[in-house]
Amino acid sequence: MNTFLNIKFILRSWWRNKLFFIISLVSLTVGLGCTNLLMTFFIHEYNIEKNNSERESIYAVRQDSPMEEGIKVTYATSDATAQIKEKYAEVKEVLRMNGIPADNCKYNETTYENPLFICADSTLSDFFTYTALEGSLTEVLTTPDKIAVSEAFAHKLFGNHGGIGETLEITGDGGEVKTYKVAAILKERQQSFLHFDLLTSTLGQFWGGPTLLKLQPGSSAAALQEKIKEDKIPTLAPEETQYYIDPIKDLYFNTGRSSKQQQLPYFQQSDVPLLYIGLASALLVLIIACFNYTNLSVSRTLQQLKMIHIEKLMGAKLKEIRTQLFCDAAFTVSLAFLLSLLLINDLLSWFNGLFSAHLSFSFFFSWQVLPLLLLFIFIMAVIPGIYISHRLSRQTLSEYRQTYTGKKKQRLIWVLVTMQFLLSIGLVYASTVAQSQMDLIKSRAYRYENTIELGGMYTSPLAPFYHELSQVNGIESMTLSMGSVLNSWMRELPIKQADGSVKHFYMIHIPTDTTFLSTMNIRQIAGLPPAKARQEYAHPVFINENYARLLQIDASRIGHKLNEFDTMCDTLSIIAGIIENFPFNSLEEEVAAQQLSFVTESNLTKNAMYMQVRLIPEKRKETLARIEKLWKEMNNGKEFQYVDMHRLFMERNNKVIILSKILISYSLIALVLTCFGLFGISWYAVRQRTREIAIRKVHGASSWQVLWILNRSFLWQIGIAYIVAIPVTWLLMQHWLEQFAYRTPLGLWNFLSPVLIVMAITIITVSIHSYWSARGNPVDSLKTE
Repeated sequence: MNTFLNIKFILRSWWRNKLFFIISLVSLTVGLGCTNLLMTFFIHEYNIEKNNSERESIYAVRQDSPMEEGIKVTYATSDATAQIKEKYAEVKEVLRMNGIPADNCKYNETTYENPLFICADSTLSDFFTYTALEGSLTEVLTTPDKIAVSEAFAHKLFGNHGGIGETLEITGDGGEVKTYKVAAILKERQQSFLHFDLLTSTLGQFWGGPTLLKLQPGSSAAALQEKIKEDKIPTLAPEETQYYIDPIKDLYFNTGRSSKQQQLPYFQQSDVPLLYIGLASALLVLIIACFNYTNLSVSRTLQQLKMIHIEKLMGAKLKEIRTQLFCDAAFTVSLAFLLSLLLINDLLSWFNGLFSAHLSFSFFFSWQVLPLLLLFIFIMAVIPGIYISHRLSRQTLSEYRQTYTGKKKQRLIWVLVTMQFLLSIGLVYASTVAQSQMDLIKSRAYRYENTIELGGMYTSPLAPFYHELSQVNGIESMTLSMGSVLNSWMRELPIKQADGSVKHFYMIHIPTDTTFLSTMNIRQIAGLPPAKARQEYAHPVFINENYARLLQIDASRIGHKLNEFDTMCDTLSIIAGIIENFPFNSLEEEVAAQQLSFVTESNLTKNAMYMQVRLIPEKRKETLARIEKLWKEMNNGKEFQYVDMHRLFMERNNKVIILSKILISYSLIALVLTCFGLFGISWYAVRQRTREIAIRKVHGASSWQVLWILNRSFLWQIGIAYIVAIPVTWLLMQHWLEQFAYRTPLGLWNFLSPVLIVMAITIITVSIHSYWSARGNPVDSLKTE
């Protein structure tokens, strides 16, 4: 039997069993696509800077956070960096860098919002190799007011023409404008630890920031860390904290709690638990796809055996039959793999947006990934192919009927379908828990809906603008403040414990006016109303529940000076009220101590650099246009910038949003694949039981009784799968929820919805075939059967 005949027989077999083949192919394509995508992304993130020959010698300087116990922050003061470079021979090079707040970048008449702008020392090229497509990176890092542009951002700015020598205007977050000349355009680096749109030098005053060290070959990072500790190189909180010399892998692939405070937008930092959850979800989808393939293969095995024996009668040799069977299985998996690559190509932009990833399609064909993918596909194609070809080619029809038909075959399919139900129920339950946590975040974010914040550290006092803005329609409430809400200044809050030790927390302080509570939808728990408190006391302050708890303050302490309880507070502030906690960060963190000071109108007139404005939802768009027009009129055409407080708060909780989207996506995929499998299995089951259904109909069985008989087995399987899946998934999701300071309470719906959804899909899918079979004329069925 030649190759052409083998291919012909395989194609004929696929066409004869086209329903089973299409379901198997679609299932495998989706399963392989999901798994290969997540597996490749995992490799990409794990091997950051893989092509950097200096990777193993690059370390980050970190120190204990003075604000929160047990947390390390990536920060070194400029003095500390200079001392480390001068004192220790182990240090070959030092690289200081920092982010530069930028609201927009303007080129000609086009403005680009929120570019990622950083500064770095001239030693950058000693740590990370950058190729200049145009210009010179050295010139950028050694000359003031020069700037390098990333390849992707340069394409946005300049299109296809060169940008060297062009002028860019960068507007800072305080409204200040600075001009730079483009001196280099840098090629994108695969698996780069650093990410930026714009880069300039650190020439001039540098107060401190993330610092990397390159150590001499053979140097010990642990020994260097001990020397720095012994020499008492100054930290942010001398005598209380110390420096650590950690490999950069601890920054980009760290599962520890310390990574919570490490999120810097210009560093590549993976959310490792999220990666593991995504990869596990993809593997579950692949397992469901494999179960589909196995179920449907077993269901059509008898027909394949009949074909094998016909070929034997026609003179086919055992080797040729084995080759045909092997190629059938291998070609199916290989075709699914090729289709999965097309699927990945279509989904890649969505995936990168979801994970904030930098994965390119070409990376799938890199030496890091392609051998693993080919090995994975080889195993999936070859092992089933070898088993099927050797097992089936040796069996007679009577041996097959004795071994694989009847109860034994039914048990195999029963187990595999039950496993499909189990995985689907588990994924749906995990999705409902993640969605409930997301709903909790949304409920906490309600106070920020339709609220914007104007101003910045370097903005002129906003009192004149505030008074003019009061005449604009479409504003529900607005407040003048001397500080930002979501980007507040923090200070240390040391609290003495019962055992005499001191535990470090942090608190935020917002000097504002008496309308703040109504503008921000904050509930007051105790004390005088803000306006009355302002009349009663010269320096009234409101504190939140957590601040009161830490200082052991209750309503009876209202009217006392705050520094009686917090010695780091000023001597003038009087406790006038207690308010509810209002979150401003991720729900992973407990709400910090918060203090609102209601300052005098004259003080606000001179020093209020911020405004919080709550807009009427129905008039949001036109109101923003009016505010922008007024802003430009009063600020000589200066660009209007604002912070959407609701969007910023949700971005800080992005991990839950991403996880929720991943689990919902994979749950839907799992349900669709399960539906496909059930469709094929139920179709086969109904065909096998056509005579039984006809006999039951002749003996008086109704259509509904027939439907119940055909659905009953699947419902039992769902029940068993539910009993197993829910406790296991509950334990896993409880472990995930432990990372949050504020967790969603799980209700009855979380436990009932998975089984109800899977049951509904099963009944609908199975009943489609069952109904038409039950409606048929039993006499016709008995004649044909």
